[in-house]
Amino acid sequence: MFLRRSSHLIATLLLVAASAAVLPAQTPTEILARFTSAVDPEGKLATIQGMRSEGTFEMPAAGVSASFISVQRRPNLMAMTIVIAGMGEMKQGSDGSTVWSNDPMAGPRILTGAEAATFIDGADFRAMVRTPDLFSAMELAGEGEVGGEKCLKVKLTWKSERVTTECYSVTSGLILETAGTQATPQGEIATVGRLSEYKSVGGLLMPHKVVNSMMGFEQVLTITKVEVGEQAPSLFELPPEIKALKKP
Repeated sequence: MFLRRSSHLIATLLLVAASAAVLPAQTPTEILARFTSAVDPEGKLATIQGMRSEGTFEMPAAGVSASFISVQRRPNLMAMTIVIAGMGEMKQGSDGSTVWSNDPMAGPRILTGAEAATFIDGADFRAMVRTPDLFSAMELAGEGEVGGEKCLKVKLTWKSERVTTECYSVTSGLILETAGTQATPQGEIATVGRLSEYKSVGGLLMPHKVVNSMMGFEQVLTITKVEVGEQAPSLFELPPEIKALKKP
């Protein structure tokens, strides 16, 4: 009898211990801290001054296929060129204060409001590890599942006033999905992005595939090459057509 009770007690203790080992972080601060540790376990981000990425951009349902090059420089400088076959180039950038875009459909524009905030938030190196100082509020938003993987949702209010809800994997701590709105000249559009294929680049784990869903369409962003290193300041200078828009 004693042996049976002892065996039952041991089994119960082992089950409790195992449950505690996989118990996910329960506060937004803990969830983001776990994400930071998973993405940048050795604190390499502080040493990275710039980055250059290449890849493809596709909209399968529309038959659109494109290539892109994106460059970043601390603290929040970014420039991107997307080349779409048969349509030409779409460009966006920020010199740290002015956010702009230029494409064959809308022409050169200086972005303001939510459009500019979205771009600047994405260009900020701190966003790679989701440091808490980027946000004015963080709150739990329930649980979810992405591709069969359980995750915890956190609603983030960025200091730029953007709001996103992100789902962090219970297993790895990595972001599996982010939902919010994307500002466009026609207004805000609800979007959901699924992040996958995390790979190490310069000591950082970065998603190499993002599938964005909006208005019933999917956009597939695939990163094929990333180089870490300082990027020339000239890459982020405002183009002449944007400078012309700033003249009084």
